Amino acid sequence: MILFSKRNLHYSDYKWSAYPHNDPHVYGKPDATPFDKEEGNEMVYLINRLMILWDYRFANTGNKIEKLIHDQLPADISAQEDVQTWVKTNLKF
Repeated sequence: MILFSKRNLHYSDYKWSAYPHNDPHVYGKPDATPFDKEEGNEMVYLINRLMILWDYRFANTGNKIEKLIHDQLPADISAQEDVQTWVKTNLKF
């Protein structure tokens, strides 16, 4: 289920790479796979996974997650699962 898509992104400075089917960067559950916050496909994927995991259903929540990651994610946090933990700790409504 897609809750958040490229058209929902607030920022437009992402790069857009092609990924093969089932690539862990954009498929499956967040794990130890490296996360690139400058890659649009990875950002959309992670936002969707977190929204599904935490049962968020509105695009504006996805925008809050995007802004948090885009603007504040520390450089030393680079694995998808670590980004997930950091977002959960730092997302405020």
